[in-house]
Amino acid sequence: MKKNNKNLFFETPKGKYRVFQKPRLVMFSEEKEVESWANTQPLYFYPFSWLDFLGKQGVRELYIQDNSKIAKQEIGSLSPGKVHFENFDEILIKFAKEKGHKTSVICNLEELSKNEINGLSYSDFIKIRVNNNCKNLYSLSNVPNEQSLSCIKVYAGENCDYQNIALQSKEIGFDFFHVAKRLIQGPENSKMSYEEKEEIINLKVLETDKFKVIIPSSLEEKFTKRFLITSDEGNVSSCNFLEYRLVLSKNNFYPCYTQRILDGFGCEQKERVKSPKNCLDCACIYENDMLSDIETKIESYKNPCFALEYIENGR
Repeated sequence: MKKNNKNLFFETPKGKYRVFQKPRLVMFSEEKEVESWANTQPLYFYPFSWLDFLGKQGVRELYIQDNSKIAKQEIGSLSPGKVHFENFDEILIKFAKEKGHKTSVICNLEELSKNEINGLSYSDFIKIRVNNNCKNLYSLSNVPNEQSLSCIKVYAGENCDYQNIALQSKEIGFDFFHVAKRLIQGPENSKMSYEEKEEIINLKVLETDKFKVIIPSSLEEKFTKRFLITSDEGNVSSCNFLEYRLVLSKNNFYPCYTQRILDGFGCEQKERVKSPKNCLDCACIYENDMLSDIETKIESYKNPCFALEYIENGR
């Protein structure tokens, strides 16, 4: 194994555009590759990667659901890691950066004041939701920068002006445009019209090396179904990722942010947060399944270490 191989990274590589590539996670033992995983979800973890969790001890990511009174205290006591904000808070984001943390934030455009918009660029990863009534994004012109990964997010099935919003996002300098699906709220899903489906698919022609378009894998229906834990799909029922991530909401700590958990599994002391049993809905299925597989395979090898392997052609 050559650690100076230019395709192997033993720490999360710098450069935000790598997030659109598809590196393998490789496990080495005694200087030999012994296992690998292709589905590494670099965009999902940004500005972290699997390398920021594996082999590390304690909570690595604090997920702040709201403006908790103890948020600043917890950010200050967290070992250098990642802090994610579900609501924009410039003071806390700046404080987190001063403490050496990586930060990400997601917020709604209509809830941002002009001063708050100017403060968004402090974060490492900025996602701004735009509703179907949006006509003008140019108030966000100062948000994109070379250091931050930036995204405009809209939702399928809401008949927004996808083309216009995507074009403005690209012109302003955002790094990618994300069309997502909302979770279904009732028993029946709705079919997406042929016209809307084609409009979303055609957004891909706007892509360049520095502007990406991410769309749902299926556009047959307007809404996405909730992820359900099932042994038939190989899902694990334990919250393995709980050792690395905690959710803070209303001054309590939680193992994840599904509504069932937020409604009844809060704990005032983070050290006492327990993994719930018999969950059907999960916010961390991918992380739990992946980590369980990694930890099971680690047991067979001596001195395991991990790297991300990038292929020259951009994979």
